[in-house]
Amino acid sequence: MNLIYHTRNRIAQKITMQQRETHTQQKIWCTFTYSSPLIHKVTNLFKHTNFNIAFRPTNTIFHRLQCHHSDNKLQDSGIYQIQCNTCNKSYVGQSGRSISVRYKEHIRYIKTNNPNSAYAQHILNHQHEYGPPEQTLHLLK
Repeated sequence: MNLIYHTRNRIAQKITMQQRETHTQQKIWCTFTYSSPLIHKVTNLFKHTNFNIAFRPTNTIFHRLQCHHSDNKLQDSGIYQIQCNTCNKSYVGQSGRSISVRYKEHIRYIKTNNPNSAYAQHILNHQHEYGPPEQTLHLLK
């Protein structure tokens, strides 16, 4: 009977030692940049490992301040104006994306003879010239 109690106590001690060892192991923290909800599926792979997962946003205050103080205004979004090089008429538009990307779309419409934008329609109908974005594209607001 004494042998049974002794064996049971040794097993209980081993179990408590194993539990203490798992609790004393330091978990390693990893940060993931949150880009889409799919990142949760990737981080679920690390759920049963020794890693703790933290998420970091892409739009931080530093990033927002850096964007507003940029020297290149063609990378900003907002209300823009494109001028015709021949008659100096202008087209005013608004974009939530970079105005240089929107300008490239207008030029693509001209090159493919697609009258989807009023600026492209003006250039195509009157056979006028368009210029480089540094001369013809201006951010109004």
